[in-house]
Amino acid sequence: MIIGSVNADYEPIILLRICGADAKVHEQTAIVDTGFNGWLSLPPDFIAD
Repeated sequence: MIIGSVNADYEPIILLRICGADAKVHEQTAIVDTGFNGWLSLPPDFIAD
């Protein structure tokens, strides 16, 4: 089961845990897109870290 919440704009939000190249686990909130097409994107600053 995935647990999330709904923000002020009525968008469903979940917390993703992403393992980086340094083996550290990073957390990022994500909006659930019901039209998901198989691709994920991350914010540029998150990728740079």
